[in-house]
Amino acid sequence: MLNELKIDELLEGGRVDSRYGLVMAAARRARQINEYTATLGIGESLGIPGPQVHPSSQHPLTIAIEELRAGRLKVSFAEEEVDSTGLAESPDTEEETSPEESHGAA
Repeated sequence: MLNELKIDELLEGGRVDSRYGLVMAAARRARQINEYTATLGIGESLGIPGPQVHPSSQHPLTIAIEELRAGRLKVSFAEEEVDSTGLAESPDTEEETSPEESHGAA
């Protein structure tokens, strides 16, 4: 599935405005999916949502990209703060990638 990925199609949707943002959002969501699958055998619910699409692959990154393509993720990035020296400081959480609340959204 990844070899079929067309980055321009994902950027045209307007969910993410740069290739960097796309990579960051997909990587963050892939980590969340990894955490979700790691806790399945333990029986603990950490509030991590599982895959929001019917995946064609078991690879977390592929699932994350399928979720982006299907419009199932909301992506937002925190603004950087600039201190008095003019250097940008990174906030504690650089970005937030979360599945949409409603499963019926297109």
